[in-house]
Amino acid sequence: MEIPPVDSVFDAAEWFLDTALNDGEYLQPMKMQYLMFLAQGYYAALTQGKRFIPAVFLATERGPVEPNSYRLYGSERPVLQQRRMNRVTASFLQTIWARFGAYSPDYIYRLISAHAPYVDAFASGQNTEINLSAMADFYAGRAEKDERLKNAEFGTTRILRSQTGKAVAVKKWIPQKK
Repeated sequence: MEIPPVDSVFDAAEWFLDTALNDGEYLQPMKMQYLMFLAQGYYAALTQGKRFIPAVFLATERGPVEPNSYRLYGSERPVLQQRRMNRVTASFLQTIWARFGAYSPDYIYRLISAHAPYVDAFASGQNTEINLSAMADFYAGRAEKDERLKNAEFGTTRILRSQTGKAVAVKKWIPQKK
């Protein structure tokens, strides 16, 4: 069994909370759940079904939820000692943040609630586990269509700041061959 790049769901949650705070945004608990779900799905798609976070997501009427972090972060941010992430892992999370972080929780919910892995799990009943292989299959097709995710090469993206201070993912420019 392969060890996920993130030690716990709380490390991913803390990363998203800190990144939102650095961007001057309050990260609502459900938006954090959606972003972690998308990170899990896209990572599984890009790595042939491997877990990014050692966690399972359940299909609830509010969307996909990782139950431990949902309970812990539901009312207020707990005091946790965050572990440092390696650059490759943080780079991947930055790609997810750059792609989905600007959207409202409602928009992300509407997006995810139409995705087959969530729809199929929810149709089986409230709190049904969302299958990781279904996520990998579904998000593989989406990653192919999304330039930011399709070109995600772990470890080649650097995080810099724009002139306004916003975090941006930067990669070396390579011209396309005609």
